[in-house]
Amino acid sequence: MKKIIIFLTFLSITFGSCQDFLEQDLRSELNYDNYFSSEKDLVSFADGMFGGLITWTWTGGGLFFNNYWVLQDLASDNCYETGPSIDMLDLAQFTFDVNNATVYYIWVGCYEVLNSTNVLLEESENIKDYSRPEIKNHLQGEAYFLRGMLYFDLVRLFGDVPLQLFSTKTAAETQIARTPVADVYESIISDLEKAEQLLAVNPFPNRVAGMPTSMTASALLAKVYLTRGALNNNAADFNSARTYLEKVLGHYTLEPEYADIFKLSNANSGEILWAINFSGTLGEGWTTNQFIVRLMPTTISENGTRNGQGWERPLDILYDSFSDTDKRKAATFITEFEGETFDGPFIRKYWDQEAEGGRQNGESDVDYIYLRYSDVLLMYAEALNEIHKGPTTEAYDAINAIRERANLDDLAAGLSYQEFKDALLQERQWEFVMEGHRWFDLVRMGKLLERVQIAKPTANIQTYHVLFPIPQKERYLNHKLTQNEGYN
Repeated sequence: MKKIIIFLTFLSITFGSCQDFLEQDLRSELNYDNYFSSEKDLVSFADGMFGGLITWTWTGGGLFFNNYWVLQDLASDNCYETGPSIDMLDLAQFTFDVNNATVYYIWVGCYEVLNSTNVLLEESENIKDYSRPEIKNHLQGEAYFLRGMLYFDLVRLFGDVPLQLFSTKTAAETQIARTPVADVYESIISDLEKAEQLLAVNPFPNRVAGMPTSMTASALLAKVYLTRGALNNNAADFNSARTYLEKVLGHYTLEPEYADIFKLSNANSGEILWAINFSGTLGEGWTTNQFIVRLMPTTISENGTRNGQGWERPLDILYDSFSDTDKRKAATFITEFEGETFDGPFIRKYWDQEAEGGRQNGESDVDYIYLRYSDVLLMYAEALNEIHKGPTTEAYDAINAIRERANLDDLAAGLSYQEFKDALLQERQWEFVMEGHRWFDLVRMGKLLERVQIAKPTANIQTYHVLFPIPQKERYLNHKLTQNEGYN
């Protein structure tokens, strides 16, 4: 783990997560010793903590700028790479190694924000005068949520990882061995349980959009238990997943039209439990996303996209798997625009044509959605199938709600445990193209090798690709880090 500078959040990251925050300028002459003197200082720091998830930097961009969601679909049966990046090409063909820059940037991005969460948790205890106790509670809840979330992503991607629950003050403190997966999961669950309680009341009227909530923590806890349950075939974990999902069920509704989920007018609302907020029009260009640039084609029409590079493109096997009656097909892909026919499908789901048509540089305000209600419903169906070793009526109801919105017939009755599980995996593929789910789903359901071999016959997929390599740059800096199997 590289040396992480504590003050990164409020010196290097100018803007926070919510679009309301993006108008703030947090740059100053402050230093660490005099910064945390009031509740206001802590709020500003928390805003910057969320900014670490998005803000473009010269060392690879914020975590969700592009690396995270691109990796999940490239290293799967969904997409192939056409761009200039050798690292992305290697991910698509499973020829990546310990020096892959995208994998490295994800590792670094996680630990940079994790350090900020530790700073906030420590400094929040040192401030004595809060205007309301809910202020401290919510700020700590935000930090616990992000810390649990990021360690969940790390443990799924890398297995054993260094579990650091204190802020980095010296280089020596970064010399930490990898913590066993089981212990990392216990810490994740503990953090998210705290977040669920502490986020129950939001005392910030101007910090609502883009903030995680108690329900967000409950849904993420369910995903943690579902993933750990699959890893260990643990019935108790599947039951815990169901318990947390039932806290969320009924509190959200599916967006009636699938395509509307990604429209700017529906940001942070509807079925969205939590999203990482981007802005292409504020933040001096540092806080835009890369959806249009990476996924869309450059169009002739001025009403289209002027800087779409189409680097990540869907495989034909993915595009052809959609029924023509499935509304998600037209919402997810674009094959022509205003009389211009492309040489195959591109991914258009993040392009709000009415709001952002004709933008010159590919800048976009569209958010990266980390959790939405359709994911909750499909997780619920999965948990019930695991608990009962076959689908229940409630499991069918959950998946059929997704299918009905997509204009598909209900799933066939009488499916076995494995048939229903396969149907869930397929439904998740159709529902979440390029949303940062596919590699996780394939690994959790034990289908990564099989599905990639079918979709990409030339890919170098191996059994050990259920984990990514520990970045070699980190091992140079931290000699206690061991390597995952297959990458030595």
